[in-house]
Amino acid sequence: MQQHKKQVLFVCDRREITRWQAKSRRPLGACFRKNFWRKRYFLLLTRMPRLISRALAIAFVASLGACTTVPRTAIKDTSRTFTTVVVDAGHGGKDNGAYRRYGPPEKIVALDVAQRLERNLRESQLKTVMTRSSDVFIPLNDRVAIENSQKKAIFVSIHFNDSRRRGIHGFETYYHSGTSAELANRIQSKLMTIPHSMNRGVHTANFRVLRLAYYPAVLVECGFLSNRSEGNQARDAEYRELLSERIAEAIVEQRYGPGVYHASPQVAAAQPQPASPGSEPTPPAVHH
Repeated sequence: MQQHKKQVLFVCDRREITRWQAKSRRPLGACFRKNFWRKRYFLLLTRMPRLISRALAIAFVASLGACTTVPRTAIKDTSRTFTTVVVDAGHGGKDNGAYRRYGPPEKIVALDVAQRLERNLRESQLKTVMTRSSDVFIPLNDRVAIENSQKKAIFVSIHFNDSRRRGIHGFETYYHSGTSAELANRIQSKLMTIPHSMNRGVHTANFRVLRLAYYPAVLVECGFLSNRSEGNQARDAEYRELLSERIAEAIVEQRYGPGVYHASPQVAAAQPQPASPGSEPTPPAVHH
């Protein structure tokens, strides 16, 4: 049979009261007041660890948010007055990005296209800044800091796409703020002049490098490495040069107007062909 323990910490029976009152000669209510405060102290001690743990949890969440938040400011519309182009090669270092059998790791081809783009823009008398120029890992917040530290700039991030469905292919361009829409559409239009290209459209996105930018910012998906045709094309240096030329042409025209940009001789020799019948915009793929 279960034994019930008698709780005597906060109980005063008549005999205890009589003995205590005879010794102390204090009024009867003092016993109850004394036990009342003992009970309150006991409850405080038992609840204190729970209160402390809740307070620490709230403080931790608040500090974590403060560490990862980048202060926002009003977006400056430099879409037609920029003098600097921040060229961002996606992924890098420990972050391979898309990695499929038909194409090389995304971090490698994205860097190559970005470097070619940077060179073409410099030849067009635009100042350039690279977020990375080698195979290193750059955190997203550091990329944001680099782009926002410039004056009168725009931001262009180079990526390649990926999908579990190998038949999906084509170009996509993303932006976040309204000041970036014109640049995004111009880049997408220039990519559509590449023979047999598929137009997957221009879309808004909440990517951190776009959302936290102080200036117009776009992210360009230069085809699907998971697709046999586009994955093999990404291995070709001439094709990567063609990609960089079309993006550079769009950027220069955005700044100075049509007819100013001069492509490299090997790219200029390639005559653009009409887009394939499937050139109408299609729904965006899930970004890797």
